[in-house]
Amino acid sequence: MCAGCFIHLLADARLKEEQATCPNCRCEISKSLCCRNLAVEKAVSELPSECGFCTQQFPRSLLERHQKEECQDRVTQCKYKRIGCPWQGPYHELTVHEAECTHPTKTGNELMEILDEMDQTRKKEMQLYNSIFSLLSFEKIGYT
Repeated sequence: MCAGCFIHLLADARLKEEQATCPNCRCEISKSLCCRNLAVEKAVSELPSECGFCTQQFPRSLLERHQKEECQDRVTQCKYKRIGCPWQGPYHELTVHEAECTHPTKTGNELMEILDEMDQTRKKEMQLYNSIFSLLSFEKIGYT
């Protein structure tokens, strides 16, 4: 079982206030009873995996770097996003979009209106996040 699944299994059991069990053999699982199998983890990291953007195959160990830095089809955002440009699209279309983007030519008043809207949206998001964090801080969910 990979480390991510292991942690997820323990967290679910903690929330349900039950003992974690293996989904295959139903034996009890605890943090003290398990150890990592590094040989299997290494073998799995070398298995081919498909890029979610361009569908090319890469070893799992190289996939993350490809998707973040190299893939021409990865989703990216306009460099003028900070002043309100909502465009996002494949990386290979970025230079064409940025050359045609209207946001750098907007007036100061237009930009202030856009930034005010963005500020209001961010405040609403922060209120939502704070509510969620408050709910997650209850004793039952605490991982001590």
